[in-house]
Amino acid sequence: MNIASEKIGSFWRRSVARSRVIVTLALMLASSMALVSTGGPAAASPQMNSTGSSFAGLAIQNWVGQAATLYGLNINWQVSNSVQGLDDFAQNQLDFAASDIPYSSGQASSNPNVPYQYLPDVAGALAFMYNLTGNDGQQIRSLVLNTKALEDIFSGRIEYWDDPEIQNIQTSAYVEADLPHTKILPVYRADASGENYLFSDYLLHLDPTGFEAYQQAMNFEVGQPSATWPTLPGGVQAPPGYPGWTDGNLQGENGSDDAANFVSTASSHGAITYVETAYAIHHNMPVASVVNASGTAVQPTSENVAVALEKAVLNPDLTQNLAGVYSNSLSATYPISAYSYFVTPCSPVQGSGCAANNSASSTFPSQKGQALGQFIQYVGCAGQAPMAALGYSPLPPNLVQDDFDAIGRMNGGQEPPPVSSATCKNPYVDGQTPLPGEPAVIGQTATTTVPISATTRGGAATNSGGSSSAFPKTGATGNGPDGPANATVNAGAVSGPGQSSTSKAQATKLANRVRAIRAQFSNADALTGAATHLLGTTSVGGAIALWCIALVVVLVAPALGSRAWRRRRRQYRLVSGKEPVL
Repeated sequence: MNIASEKIGSFWRRSVARSRVIVTLALMLASSMALVSTGGPAAASPQMNSTGSSFAGLAIQNWVGQAATLYGLNINWQVSNSVQGLDDFAQNQLDFAASDIPYSSGQASSNPNVPYQYLPDVAGALAFMYNLTGNDGQQIRSLVLNTKALEDIFSGRIEYWDDPEIQNIQTSAYVEADLPHTKILPVYRADASGENYLFSDYLLHLDPTGFEAYQQAMNFEVGQPSATWPTLPGGVQAPPGYPGWTDGNLQGENGSDDAANFVSTASSHGAITYVETAYAIHHNMPVASVVNASGTAVQPTSENVAVALEKAVLNPDLTQNLAGVYSNSLSATYPISAYSYFVTPCSPVQGSGCAANNSASSTFPSQKGQALGQFIQYVGCAGQAPMAALGYSPLPPNLVQDDFDAIGRMNGGQEPPPVSSATCKNPYVDGQTPLPGEPAVIGQTATTTVPISATTRGGAATNSGGSSSAFPKTGATGNGPDGPANATVNAGAVSGPGQSSTSKAQATKLANRVRAIRAQFSNADALTGAATHLLGTTSVGGAIALWCIALVVVLVAPALGSRAWRRRRRQYRLVSGKEPVL
């Protein structure tokens, strides 16, 4: 190796060493600022226990996993059912519960002896997932059912899929002719669940005479919705008019997952059950379109759920009255839609708004209150972004604000700033998805929203009385049970509304610049890893400080590198004799 090469190599090694020093110092400074902002190393997040709603179970599972990754939150979530969640919370076995029904429904064994509150966490639909092959040997995926047919199927009044009552509802002559003479296998929820309560409440509102007759035949309390599906005790003979029960052709399953698993197996031909739409998407199974009050057959898409819930009325404690949802006459309405809730501790000292026991004191630890508040803030904002793809419908802005208010009513909870598009990445808040409308909350002034036009509500096939073919997507590219949704909407979801070719080019240029910086600094991966770790273990202030320093490094280092490179280039030319010495 000649002298010139050695000198060039020496210059390069010194330059790289300087760059590494810059990055290392930036990391040390960022870490120091993060620790200063938190007063020392962040303590481990306390473990919190929760159980309840299978209706919202897949959504909660997603949130818990993401919150553990992003913030280090330690939440032990076990899906069960709404009544189990209410009972365990009342017996002080949980830090918070998940339920689709309130204590006032009378379904729980007891009420809490401490103050508590209800927080809406997500909206969803009761979808009717089925497994049916037509006479031509192909899977039927465009089934249409109305209120009467649903009631007669799950009460055992009709036994076969080609019953004229079902045939006459179909909007497709092909499906009508193809329905097989196969026994219907209704799969009901054998456990006490929010799904049973929602379904029975819907039937009592839209066909009270028929469902009350069924309740009476099953020796059940007449006229009241129930978390337990009306069934006959073992060995009791079914009365005339319910051949499904006479033949023992109804199947009970505990939990949404077991019900969905049963229906989706190849041996369960003719089976049908009611689950939140997410379970059908998860099993890649079709769900029936349901005829709403306008006579339109509609799929349980995220948007159709949001349209339906415009007519929900929430009580001051945020519990829901869904009578207006069931009878909503907008053509895009999916009529069996509802909100699900967290039930959390509440401290009257922190402000009014607790659901009950306002005179009692809350013993909920402040450390848990702070962690639970952070979780709820994530759920209401960024946690809502994947909900439509998963099979749910995001919370509207007014309910996100109600959840923010509730955070401030927990010991240790730090109420976030008012909901805004700048800080809350909920798709209905930041404008990524047009907001159909918001439910009314008794005692609150309604916010002004601009509904999307009637011609675009509900996707491509919900504005003329036909069967809707739109369906929530599965994952980034997924096909829902009824095939791909509108391509234009999908493109908007991927690239962002109104994204121009110029902004795409800028994004590409920025990405290339980031890659160049990463290539220049051999320990850039260490910077990213350290930043991610610190973000997961420090406060919001510490995270902001860290990323400010990182931004300075990204902006300043290239300039410093450029100056050093010019010096090295001139020194190289001097050493190599390619530039005259002045």
